[in-house]
Amino acid sequence: MFPRCLSSIVSWRSVAILAVIASLLQLKQKQLAAAGAAAGEANSGSGLKAGLKGQHSVFRRRNYHLGQKFSDDHQAILAQIAHWSVLDGSGEFRVSVGVLRGSGAEVSQDERLNGRDEDTAPSTHGLTLVTQCSLARLHRLPPLAKHWQGPISIAVFALSGEVQAVVQTFHLLRKCYPDIKENVTFSLIFPLNSPTSPHLTPTADTTPCDKIFSEIQQANYDFKGVQYPNNLLRNVARKATSTPLMMVIDIDMTPSLGLHDSFISYAKEKGLFGENSGEEKTVWVVPAYEIKENVEIPKTKQDLLKMKENGIARPFYQELCLKCQRYTDYAAWEKNKEVKEGHIEPLYEVLWQDPWEPFYIAKTSIPPYDERFRQYGFNRISQVCELHVAGYRFLVLNSAFVVHEGFKSTDGFHSTKDMEQEKNRILFRQFKGELKERYPESSRRCY
Repeated sequence: MFPRCLSSIVSWRSVAILAVIASLLQLKQKQLAAAGAAAGEANSGSGLKAGLKGQHSVFRRRNYHLGQKFSDDHQAILAQIAHWSVLDGSGEFRVSVGVLRGSGAEVSQDERLNGRDEDTAPSTHGLTLVTQCSLARLHRLPPLAKHWQGPISIAVFALSGEVQAVVQTFHLLRKCYPDIKENVTFSLIFPLNSPTSPHLTPTADTTPCDKIFSEIQQANYDFKGVQYPNNLLRNVARKATSTPLMMVIDIDMTPSLGLHDSFISYAKEKGLFGENSGEEKTVWVVPAYEIKENVEIPKTKQDLLKMKENGIARPFYQELCLKCQRYTDYAAWEKNKEVKEGHIEPLYEVLWQDPWEPFYIAKTSIPPYDERFRQYGFNRISQVCELHVAGYRFLVLNSAFVVHEGFKSTDGFHSTKDMEQEKNRILFRQFKGELKERYPESSRRCY
């Protein structure tokens, strides 16, 4: 289902590197234990300072707790990454799909194939929130998991020197947040050749829940010369899902409250979980808004519309690229104000036009994202464009929405944004030509 997503080729060099990391971690534990508690604390502090010295100025530490013993689970996951991760299609990244799975999603393939009672096999009638981020954005996961109240699949990007810290952070998040332990599946992606800095020291198992994250400030898309593979991350997170439906958003987006349960009810009513649902080529668009920082996420459509009237909310990308979202037809959506709580249904259909890039709910069988698109520009629209050419319908839901915390502005981007966008613009032209060959019977084009 994902021919361009993963490769079964194993890089023995990177496997050896990770195996050495696991061995060194065990050796470090023994050394710290032998040194004694007092000496161990001193050595840990000086070691961290030495490791951080000379790193990029945007990385800094605040109360990043260290410990003398790391969990057996931590070492087991590192070993799993070492022996079972694979190369992506480009041969530049190592991919570990589902290194830690939500306890509520642990249903075997045999059980799913043989069929189970609906109450004990939610994976056959479920909707997964699919997202991706780097270590610097992972702090957004706890509130997202609490808000969504359903399965989440997240792919996390790390530099080589961050792998240990990321894996330990996964464990700590599961320990501290029941919603994450129950519902979140973690995948990990890291480049074969990348700088080792910032080499963050893993936190201890006894770290307080409010001290999990060090204070890392990182410029968007700044990974020491490594291009952020957002579409690869999306595909990997999709690969780790165990439900027939998904909603793909970025980590800084928040779905409307109750969207998961409301759409599940709609899907059951319409028979979307059956093999022949009649909606195989349909995606359900969720209008996107952005709200000012430090204001409460709107709970209902009525709350959102009041915030818009007061200038606290506005359509997503209104300042940056209004045409990228305007085909959602916000005026028509906002006009429909009488919405029954907990009830969701399509309000109208939109014919895709360039450069519309909506957020939507879809079957997990839809075409994957093209992994050649990295950094900024055209990564999401290329996939939506393919949906259009492949014959998909776009139905806008009446009461569902997603919000981005903070108004997007032209001065809020990294310095290389325009250069990256122009590079991806050229790739997008090539991509559109490829779609003509991929779908020779289609009369639709991306323009």
